[in-house]
Amino acid sequence: MHSAAATAPTSRLAMFNALRSPNYRLYWIAQLISVTGQTMEYVALGWMVLHLTDSALSLGLTGLMQAAPRILLALVGGAVADRVNRQRLIMLTQATAGGLYFLIGFLVLTDLVQVWHVFTIAFIFGAVRSFDGPSRQAILPHLVARDNIPNAVALGNLAWEMPRLIGPAIAGILIAAVGIGQTFVTAGFGFVIATVLYALIHLDEAALRRSEHSLAHGMLEGFTFIASSPILLTLLGMTFFNSIFGMSYQVLMPVFARDILHAGSQGLGFLHASVGAGAIVGSIVAAASSQTGGRGVRAVAGATAFGLLLVGFAFSQMFLVSAALLFLMAIASNLYMVSVSTMLQLRLPDEYRARVMGIWSLTWSLMPIGGTISGTVAEFAGAPVAVALGGFLVAAMALTVALPRVRRLE
Repeated sequence: MHSAAATAPTSRLAMFNALRSPNYRLYWIAQLISVTGQTMEYVALGWMVLHLTDSALSLGLTGLMQAAPRILLALVGGAVADRVNRQRLIMLTQATAGGLYFLIGFLVLTDLVQVWHVFTIAFIFGAVRSFDGPSRQAILPHLVARDNIPNAVALGNLAWEMPRLIGPAIAGILIAAVGIGQTFVTAGFGFVIATVLYALIHLDEAALRRSEHSLAHGMLEGFTFIASSPILLTLLGMTFFNSIFGMSYQVLMPVFARDILHAGSQGLGFLHASVGAGAIVGSIVAAASSQTGGRGVRAVAGATAFGLLLVGFAFSQMFLVSAALLFLMAIASNLYMVSVSTMLQLRLPDEYRARVMGIWSLTWSLMPIGGTISGTVAEFAGAPVAVALGGFLVAAMALTVALPRVRRLE
């Protein structure tokens, strides 16, 4: 009895083991701040495009402009991250993103902004993030001991998801109170702070090493490595499918907030915040169970639950019900994504890590492509039908294709 009582607090604190590393703490805080700015962007950019065009298709096209360069440069970004100083590359991408926020804020504040400005800046955002994602993912295992990598992945996901609780709500309130331009400027300052924090991290030579191969050779080598591994192909394919047909609902969120739930920009912000709250719960559960097995089963169960809940959200016409469904969807999605990400990080040799994680970063890049598909369907059949179709496809794929292949993976 005494032993159990003494062990309980230690077990609860174990879920934060990775944060004991000073380098990882800096990384975690920097990611927390920059992602807060990025989640504010999702709300502000979507609301601005809808205001300028009044078109669901334009929302999808904005996402496509971000996705296209990330898809085209996925292997390039990973190969570059395996060739140059990864820390400096992260700092450069963060500073560039901050500058883009200041630019679009200036265009809005001076009443110069046009849709083509938004498309162009969105395209540059996509190009920048194709280098940012692989470098951050490749550095992560060098910030903690190997035994703490699963915990670092889960807590890293928490730093990604916590801003979804506050960032969208802040953006919605700022848009209503002071305008879209000031909202972008505020987000830009977050990236300035994040750049400074990344600069304070001290990495060993292994994390900063430079490949002697040419860029083209590195890209081909990375592609060959992925193609030769059935496990990698299964895990990446599973997440890509989920991103295209499932997560694309986020692109149509402004339509649900304005036209179906009649909640306005503040309602849109709090719908995103509901996703953030669920994601935090899911990430905490994932961190607490980071040292346990059964990750393959958790991945399939999470994807299936997410798809079915998405169908329910698609046809809900009550704001509180929709918010609750989004909350549950986020829990399921995070258990799924953390499980897959952890399995990848534990299996990858470091010399291929940035290149493979560059492809993994397409998980988020493919979402706008799905948004373009959903936006097109919504234009003709309505947003509920488009989102429900995506949810059904995600659940069906998880049960019929993924389950037999990944259920035994730990």
